[in-house]
Amino acid sequence: MRIGMVTACYKPVMNGVTRMISLYKQQLEALGHDVLIFTLGEPDPAGDEPGVVRSPGIPAGNTGYYISMRYTHEAQELLAEMEIIHCHHLFMSVEMAHRYGRCPVVYTNHTRYDLYTGAYIPIPQPTADAIMRQIWPDFTDLADVIVTPSASVRQIMLDFGVRQPIQVIENGVDLRPFRYPHAPLTKADLGILETATLFVYVGRLSPEKNLPLLLEQFAIAHDIAPHIHLLLIGRGTMQAALKQQAQELGIAAAIHFTGALEYTDIPNYLAAADAFVTASVTEVHPLTIIEAMAAGLPVAAPAAPGIIDTVQPYRSGLLTHYPEQGLAAAMVGLALDAPRRQAMGDAARADSERFDICHTVNKTVALYERLQQTRPDLRREKAHGRWTRNRERLQPMLDQLTGLLKPPEKRESGPLRAVQERKPPQNGENRTNGEW
Repeated sequence: MRIGMVTACYKPVMNGVTRMISLYKQQLEALGHDVLIFTLGEPDPAGDEPGVVRSPGIPAGNTGYYISMRYTHEAQELLAEMEIIHCHHLFMSVEMAHRYGRCPVVYTNHTRYDLYTGAYIPIPQPTADAIMRQIWPDFTDLADVIVTPSASVRQIMLDFGVRQPIQVIENGVDLRPFRYPHAPLTKADLGILETATLFVYVGRLSPEKNLPLLLEQFAIAHDIAPHIHLLLIGRGTMQAALKQQAQELGIAAAIHFTGALEYTDIPNYLAAADAFVTASVTEVHPLTIIEAMAAGLPVAAPAAPGIIDTVQPYRSGLLTHYPEQGLAAAMVGLALDAPRRQAMGDAARADSERFDICHTVNKTVALYERLQQTRPDLRREKAHGRWTRNRERLQPMLDQLTGLLKPPEKRESGPLRAVQERKPPQNGENRTNGEW
């Protein structure tokens, strides 16, 4: 099959979505499929891998994401040649596939957009929910089938009014590097006593990850179990504020920041840890937790959608429905009971087997083949490849979209109007009657 992966960002941005796309590409190509990645922005400074097709866009601050209302003529032609298009972002992705594709379109929902909206825009959560009740169904209608990585997130999307068929296909990772790290570190390598119990967090240091609460709960746990330490792997806008918070809480000596690491180095750092911890409630099916489980680490976390689908309480970790009080108790429970911690780590390693990327890709290919046979795209009321601009209908969503994508420190009182205006036709392109 000729498969197009459509994404709002790609390398050098490294996050759960770009890692999943890269793994998909590797695995699908190993099975003999042809895979192209369609994205926006500048090429990777280290050099784009073969099969990456980029179109220019306006940078959304320093996030690594770009905003654009169109693909290049070359990208449009290539996208029209695909037999399956698989989209990985709601914005700057699924609408591009609908506009230029001529085949079934799959959309995987990797993000709790309802919670991200409230995290990045200073509006009440009910208002954020109202926005998503408009945006989520309208944008997902542009796909033929939706994939969610967990059953609980499927239910959330249904609750927000998503109308298209939804299939659950769990995220997967390449388990081998985490089970057999190539250069495992010890606590001593990190300047931590070997007698300490080391918790680790991996991810962006950004508002939606609920890191201030993590430090508050760690401080409570540290009062009870002074031998615990916390390793924060990742970078983000909150790093300076978190260091200041650690000083104010009196736990700075027990908090260790690594900054950004190469993805291939993360298994080596997990090898030094005793348990994984997160306070995030915005996950859909967190790869970092799967990776930690593959490394044999039990998990302390909120019992939030996505996490509850991954971690089995009292078997592979301790989950709390009240992270504002219970996350500290979960950390203490793991820190003070080494035999239990070891047993849960062993169970986590065993349970991670079901998240092997091979299982994920096999289920995804089965979905592709079923779509090729049934061709729901040919029965659509609004066919792919005949996108008509309806500015009156789309303008409110574009206003909201630009507010979502613009970094908090760059936002002004009004929306970013410039990106909402289409460029005039170029290089012989024709545009008539609002069709592209």
